[in-house]
Amino acid sequence: MAEPITIYKLTILNMLDKVDFPLTNTQISNFFLEQDYTDYFRVQQVLSDLEDASLIHAESTHSTTRYEITKEGEETLHFFESSISPAIIEDMDTY
Repeated sequence: MAEPITIYKLTILNMLDKVDFPLTNTQISNFFLEQDYTDYFRVQQVLSDLEDASLIHAESTHSTTRYEITKEGEETLHFFESSISPAIIEDMDTY
């Protein structure tokens, strides 16, 4: 079983891959907080890690940051997406 931080990263990549528009920091954070997966600070660390690894791209305008998955992020997700549990996928689909 993958480490929780890895699951968080894959979950964010999966969320961004499922939509055809950027998601805000708030939208991503709220998913994790509403599902009680982890805390706000861990989500921010995961987003930073993903951006540092060029798996996501962040665009900041005014007081909002929006995230998009990169080509590298898509490739990484497709290689490891079987590590995401069906329950988490269902929670994402519902959200």
